Amino acid sequence: MKPWRLRALVTTVATAAVVLSITAPAGAATAATPVLEITSIAFDRTSVDVTQDYASVALTWTITDRSTKARKINGAVELRQFAGDQQVGQPRTVSYDLDWGAQVHGSGTAQESTYSYDFAVPRYASTAETVWRVTKVTVADDVAHARTVRDPGPAALAVTQLVDTEGPVAEQLYLDFGQPREVYDDGSGVTLRYRTQLTDESGFKRGKLTLAGPGGVRLSSTFQLVQNGSQWSCNGDVSYDPTWVGCTVAIAVPAGSASGTWRVARVDLTDVWGNTRTITSPEGPAPVQVTRNDVVSASGFALTESRVNNWRKPVSTSLTFTPQGAVRGLASVDLDMSWCSQPSRTPVVREDGSVSVEIVVQSSWVSSCEIKGVKLTDGAGNVALYGTTYGAADLGLTITRVPDEKAPVVLSATLPKATWTSQETEDAWGLGFDVTVEVDDFAPINGTSATIYDSEGVSQGGMYGGEHDDGTGVFHLAVSTGRLAPGRYTIGFSLTDEAGNTSHWGYPNAGNPIPNGPLVLTVVAD
Repeated sequence: MKPWRLRALVTTVATAAVVLSITAPAGAATAATPVLEITSIAFDRTSVDVTQDYASVALTWTITDRSTKARKINGAVELRQFAGDQQVGQPRTVSYDLDWGAQVHGSGTAQESTYSYDFAVPRYASTAETVWRVTKVTVADDVAHARTVRDPGPAALAVTQLVDTEGPVAEQLYLDFGQPREVYDDGSGVTLRYRTQLTDESGFKRGKLTLAGPGGVRLSSTFQLVQNGSQWSCNGDVSYDPTWVGCTVAIAVPAGSASGTWRVARVDLTDVWGNTRTITSPEGPAPVQVTRNDVVSASGFALTESRVNNWRKPVSTSLTFTPQGAVRGLASVDLDMSWCSQPSRTPVVREDGSVSVEIVVQSSWVSSCEIKGVKLTDGAGNVALYGTTYGAADLGLTITRVPDEKAPVVLSATLPKATWTSQETEDAWGLGFDVTVEVDDFAPINGTSATIYDSEGVSQGGMYGGEHDDGTGVFHLAVSTGRLAPGRYTIGFSLTDEAGNTSHWGYPNAGNPIPNGPLVLTVVAD
């Protein structure tokens, strides 16, 4: 053997020795054999025609994991649409998980799991013939293995579809929830919020909303649909379908803007293919009045009575204030209140130049009434706004009901029928008795309970429930029992009013004694 051959052999053996020294432990995958693999991925057909009707095509894929410790698998599948070699439209991303919690739930084990996604094929595109391809698959397990595979497959679906030439449609356009139609501006500017519901056969992409305000000023704000995994978002509003999208649009009215009305003057919409639609007379959103209270204004807001006794009947109080700058007088006052009513919008002018507006507090169930907003309108249509309803400072005006800490007082209690036979007690729906209470202007009685005791003080029946207080002070109560043995029985009862005060009467060794004596009932044999 020639020397150079011997050296080559030695080198080969040495190299082999090095390779053997770094061989992975038994059971581990080599670089040529990834731990995670997409062993198959395909649509259940290669082409589909959606020009006549919608179609759904199943995309199925299988994941294997060589790690025996893995118990969980999750990831995402990305689909993109192509016209020839050119990508068109928006990609679709489908999340999957071996467990529940993603769009697609798998079957099998972490070592081999299968997933199937029903792909609703879009019917519209920029050209009549396109191909949807799986362009990326990500996969991860719960033992720190992760992998991204680009262009797996082949997984492609040829589609014959309709060509989209129309821009998006604004199905609805309105003021956002909680956006008042009148807003106070302290001079630093305000933000007006709108909502729109958009549809497009292919998918909405972006838009612009324009307002027209006082003095011909125009303000605009843009909004755009962006994809985040398997969801889309338009200014924070989440959607699962780009063809039906809701968007919130906020437009800032800058500091120093004049008082006046702002209306939606124009909406521009664009879909994923670049088709546009412009709406110059949109229907739906009401004009918004923004005022700095720079013409008509008011000061000295107060209540003539901030605490009222409405326990038994409606009562009135009044809001008073002094207006300034009203052109052709103060025409109307609108109050935004909780649980109270305003009989008239026309203010009453008092001798000192202040005005008052009557407020009615309904009876019994109204414990407090907050004045959240005051809107003033003068004879020329100028508006001033006060209170949190309109984004101004809290007026701090709340009407409260006077407290009632007095428990019901019993004047007398009588038994219309004091003697019963045992059979009568068995047949009766209840053993009746009458109670007379002290009538006052405070909380009416709304609940009663009663118990009948034998001569040993052991309960033999009872009854409880709601009660209507008609203001006469007389209540017809009863106690329910089964058949009573002959003997002497005593009835105790309690009364509760709407303020939560309770008094107890005639109970053995407890509560108040009944003023005209205990309720003693005698049962005789049949």
